[in-house]
Amino acid sequence: LAVLSLAVLALVWALGLAVDLVVDKMSLETEARITRLIAPAPPETEPELKSQEVGLQALVDGMRACAGMREPVTVRLAKSKEANAFVVPGGTVIVHSGLMEHVRSENGMSFVLAHELSHLIHRDHLRGLGRSLVIVAAATVLTGDGSWTASVLAPAQHLGEAHYSRGRESNADARALQILQCRYGHVGGATEFFESLRKKDDETPAFAHYLASHPSMGARIEALQAAIRQAGLGTGDVRPMQP
Repeated sequence: LAVLSLAVLALVWALGLAVDLVVDKMSLETEARITRLIAPAPPETEPELKSQEVGLQALVDGMRACAGMREPVTVRLAKSKEANAFVVPGGTVIVHSGLMEHVRSENGMSFVLAHELSHLIHRDHLRGLGRSLVIVAAATVLTGDGSWTASVLAPAQHLGEAHYSRGRESNADARALQILQCRYGHVGGATEFFESLRKKDDETPAFAHYLASHPSMGARIEALQAAIRQAGLGTGDVRPMQP
């Protein structure tokens, strides 16, 4: 049973690499067709958040040229206490309203949005979706019913995927620095969001960071500061966040 389990995990890992190869070679037309099939409708925005959403959309529109993106990107501000932002198929960036409490400047918010644009550029949302489908498919082939087997395989697969995901997050941070430099002429505010969350993150046990799909806040701040020094980037004055 142990040998079989290891063989299945190895197969899932190999198929995950195959997903990356397919995504890398996928044409924009194919991606658009897949998106039309699987993309959920963007969530409706609460009326009291609409003005803030318009501001976020303006920030993204102002960075598309620096990001080298031709396709439109839609921003949706969702009411949630969680400080989070993520991308979904269809070129949509979802920002939780709780995140707004952790950024003080336009530059800090722009870095968070540039990070999500980087995920869209690298098609990380498609890679994550493909790898999830691989787990379900492998479980279904083995048992004929993938529902319970996938729930068993997923945590074990996560051990290997955590490092892979942290790599994607670090790459997105590095690309976001380039976008911020292009947009403002400096990278001031790049670490603002992470510094706000650092105290809470530092209280998390060390072993939890090993299993996490994102690097720790301290590690991300240090990596960004090192990248800024290495590239000789400046940190000028930041713009206040518009209400």
